[in-house]
Amino acid sequence: MTTGTADLTRDPATRRRTGRRLAALAAGAAALALTACGAAREGTSATAPTPTASATPTASAAAAVSATSPAREAPSATARPTTRPASGTPDCRTADLSMASAGSSGHAGSGTAYLALANRSGGRCALAGFPDIRLVDAAGRALPVRVRHHLAAHRVVLAPGGTAWTAVTVSHVPSADDEGAPCDPPAAALRLTPPGGAGYLAAEGAWRACGGTVEVDSFTAGRPPAA
Repeated sequence: MTTGTADLTRDPATRRRTGRRLAALAAGAAALALTACGAAREGTSATAPTPTASATPTASAAAAVSATSPAREAPSATARPTTRPASGTPDCRTADLSMASAGSSGHAGSGTAYLALANRSGGRCALAGFPDIRLVDAAGRALPVRVRHHLAAHRVVLAPGGTAWTAVTVSHVPSADDEGAPCDPPAAALRLTPPGGAGYLAAEGAWRACGGTVEVDSFTAGRPPAA
């Protein structure tokens, strides 16, 4: 993913100040770790925010997702029913899945978190396309993000115990003239809803908004390269 940066050649003091800030952010992204297994919390992503901003997890934001409780879906008047394609395999419900960290990587100007979803139900289910990604504050309110889908969408069928993964890549480059704390305010958690599902799986931590995009991969069967 490409992130544009402002002209940093205005004077030596600006170059030194900006260089220190970007170096610290790059180190934070390289140390990113989402550490626990995931289970859905009650709640639905009923209203999509107007996409306007981006976010990045930091080294202090080791995401915490409940390790033992099963996924739960809250009733919602707008929740879409589980679909059953011609193949006979239904879509995975949030309650069918658990989520865990599958590693991370840092790049110039961005960081990537890999999330693995496992089928904890007793039957086969499918993940088709892209997950819905939300960033929320400590009160659970959705923060504005601009989401870009990466790679072509495809359908993955999971046997009981089977795993698929997705990658979330975020910008961590602040504005060159940012004199305050960069990338504030932080989100308190990332919420993931499977395609066609309701409820969510939560990765908690200080995901910092820097302005730009959040890039989300389609689901791929198995474990990610960073696992």
